[in-house]
Amino acid sequence: MYNSTMRTFAGRMFIATLGCVIMSIGINVFTTPWNLYTTGLMGYSQLFRSVLAEDFNITFNHVDLAGILYYIVSIPIFIITYKSLGRRFFLRTLVFTAVFSLTTAFIPVPSAPVIDDRLTCVIIGGVCVGMGDGMVITCGCTVGGLDMLAMHITKKTGLQVGKFTILANILLFVLCFFRYDFSVVVYSVLYMVFASLILDRMHQQNINIQALIFTKYRDNVIPQRIMEETGRGVTRWDGYGAYTNEPTAVLCTCINRYELEQLERIVKGVDPKAFIITTSNVHINGNFIHKV
Repeated sequence: MYNSTMRTFAGRMFIATLGCVIMSIGINVFTTPWNLYTTGLMGYSQLFRSVLAEDFNITFNHVDLAGILYYIVSIPIFIITYKSLGRRFFLRTLVFTAVFSLTTAFIPVPSAPVIDDRLTCVIIGGVCVGMGDGMVITCGCTVGGLDMLAMHITKKTGLQVGKFTILANILLFVLCFFRYDFSVVVYSVLYMVFASLILDRMHQQNINIQALIFTKYRDNVIPQRIMEETGRGVTRWDGYGAYTNEPTAVLCTCINRYELEQLERIVKGVDPKAFIITTSNVHINGNFIHKV
C-alpha cells in the first residue's frame, strides 16, 4: 500500500503531510513536556518560546508558539535561498514548512509527561521525528529550516552542510546548558542521535542503486525517457542473446532507491518484457547527483 501510494503525486503529498504530523507528535507529546529541545531551527524556536513564556509570560492558549516562531524565522531564509533552489522544490518547501509549523502549533502539549521515564520519551520522540522527517524527504519535500540555509552557504563559501549544521546545533546546546542544566543537554543530544539514525533508515535517497536493463527495443525511447524524467545519465551497449542470438540493447544507469519504481515504470511502459537487474548500496565516485 505504501509503495502504491508513493507512485502518485497526491499520494506523496499525503505521506509528506502525515510525516509532518508524526514529527510534531514526537516533539510536542514526548519531548517538550520534559523541556527537551530538538535540533536546527525548530530547536531555536523552542528555546525562544521558552524565553517568552518563562521570562515575559507571553503565551497563547492551546497553541505552541514554537510552531509559529518556526515559520516566522523561516521567511528570511526563504528570501535568502530562493535563487539557490529549484522552483518546484522551493514551492514544496514553502508548503510543508507551513504544514509542519501548523501541526507543531496546534497539536497540544501535555501539561505533564505522558511517560514518567525521560529516556523512554527521548527514544520515542526521536523515532517519531526521524521517521516523520524521513517520510517528508523521501517524498521529495522538506520542512525547511537550517538545512536550506546550509545548502545556500555551501554554494557561496564552500563550507560543508554537515559542518554548518553541527556548529549551529552546538551553539543551541550551549545556550540550553547556560539556561537550564547539563541533563537537558545530554538528553537533547540523545534525542538528536535517535532521530538521525531513524532518518538515515527512512531516507531512501541515500541508497544508491545500479540498474542494468535488457530490452529488445533498440531505439532511443527508453534511454531518452529515463534521462528526461529522472535526470540520470544512461550508458548503452548493443548485445546479443546467447540462446536466441537476437540483438538486445543493454542500458546501465545509477539511481537512488526512491527512483527505482519510477525507472521500472518507465521501462515497463515501453517494453513490458524488459529484463532489469538491480544492485543496491553501490559505491559511486564521480559525477552523480545526490538529490534531496
